Amino acid sequence: MSSSSGLLKKASDDRRPLSGERKHGEKRPESARPELRSLGGAAQPSQSQAMRLSATPWTPVVAILLVVLLDVTFDAYFWRIPKLSDVFTDYGYELLSTVHRLKAGKPEGAIRVVAFGSSVAFSFDATQVTNLVETATPNAHLDVSRLLLPGAKPSDYRLLWGGDGTAMRADVAVAIVNLGDFLNPSFEGQLKEQVRYVLPPWQTLIERHSFVGGLSGQLDLALASVSHLYRYRKLIRSCIQDHVKFGLQWFTKRDPLQGYGFYADGYARQEFGMPLASVNNGELEYYIDPEWLRQQGRVAIEFSIDGKLFLRRAETTSGWKRVRLDAPSTARMLQVATDSEWTPRAAAPDGDIRLLGVRLRQPPPARWVNSSAPFPTYSGQWRRRRQDDGFLREEGLSGQAFVDRWQQVLAGNTQFAQQMRGYQREKLSIRERAFEPRGEYDEIERLVASLSRQGISVALVNSPESPLILPAYRDTPYYQAHLAFLRGLADKYRGVRFYDFSAELPAEDFNDWHHPNYFGIVKLGSPYADTIRQAIADRYASHDP
Repeated sequence: MSSSSGLLKKASDDRRPLSGERKHGEKRPESARPELRSLGGAAQPSQSQAMRLSATPWTPVVAILLVVLLDVTFDAYFWRIPKLSDVFTDYGYELLSTVHRLKAGKPEGAIRVVAFGSSVAFSFDATQVTNLVETATPNAHLDVSRLLLPGAKPSDYRLLWGGDGTAMRADVAVAIVNLGDFLNPSFEGQLKEQVRYVLPPWQTLIERHSFVGGLSGQLDLALASVSHLYRYRKLIRSCIQDHVKFGLQWFTKRDPLQGYGFYADGYARQEFGMPLASVNNGELEYYIDPEWLRQQGRVAIEFSIDGKLFLRRAETTSGWKRVRLDAPSTARMLQVATDSEWTPRAAAPDGDIRLLGVRLRQPPPARWVNSSAPFPTYSGQWRRRRQDDGFLREEGLSGQAFVDRWQQVLAGNTQFAQQMRGYQREKLSIRERAFEPRGEYDEIERLVASLSRQGISVALVNSPESPLILPAYRDTPYYQAHLAFLRGLADKYRGVRFYDFSAELPAEDFNDWHHPNYFGIVKLGSPYADTIRQAIADRYASHDP
């Protein structure tokens, strides 16, 4: 038995493994795997590997189709994404968002007013002008917008209106211009990038191909004319940045139950909030100052409870008002937002330079004073409103104190001072120049003529100039010819009127040579409203049988 078992063991040890067999724990060689063998001896993929390899060439195709789909449907989704930032963050984004909103349609029965210009168009407050006109003319229903782009010239807006003007369906156009817009063309040397990327690319390529940075610039416009994703790449980036910032602030916001938005004397900012527990007997008493109505025409106020709109009011009379807050017992926070602010100093020489809202009957606790709103704003308004320090230089000085401070700033070596001295030299150079209505003068005439042919009433406005520089060239042959040319457009084309606002404001209402601060903006509301009322009257008169 022992010898037979030994023979069996030896036979087992000496037996060679059959093809495909392996000892326990031994790896099978690649060449021995049935799924990798072939008649030619080369390794072949398994069924699952073959499926993965056969799908690989389609991956770029799927990606391309997805990009094409996003590109073709761009207008259907991108403009629906909330724009979180204000105009100061990205001027081009603001302008193009407004253009696409206008192209989407006009409210039934509304008179559409579109104001446009370079940075001087800051002086036009669309909400203020709307309220002033509609208050004075109750039957008027306005839809007012502003297209603003620093550095843009009449030639740029002619291209913009040429590409999108018909679709915007404007009834009244307010063209706000300044002497500086005409002294140098926007495409001198090279079309400015911040201007180029908001213009219709194909029209810009045809007319400005010599001024767009050579072959690379021309290729850039050509690609932008066939691809939305490429054309609006900067807007997409701004949109992503805004939402990332929003998300970060959302997670780090302070306690939303803290009151905010008040001054020590009980006046509020344009937006304020307070715990409902602090409202006496569920009633809120607030005061509408008569000067607020004089500056703004009317005041629209929204009351929200825990972020949900509760009540909307339009105040047209001054005095104390009362609102009953029938809120559920679980409600915690009242938020109030107005469509405008007002400033005491815009009414008279006053030391109060604040932008104010309503005043409460009972002043809020000291811990709420000057406290900013949590993020996001609970009134449903995603974008920040202008604050006191948003557009005011020289700390609100007035009279001779402002003049002295301005001269001190102008003599400094800051970037701002150097820029202002450059603007000063440019404007004062017209004292030795002969007036030639070419370049941007030809462009503004082409633009005005086009708007007139479309039946759009045009208010052509020469924007305000600081009295610290205007007298130095006001009586020169060049400037007088400049005004005469603009005035002549109103005489030449139907439905066009010219308005000279150059001497409308005192020096302390400017931030520099020709940009009004918020005192100046408030004061210009009534003159702008007058131009629009006249344009509307002209429009209706032209349609009378």
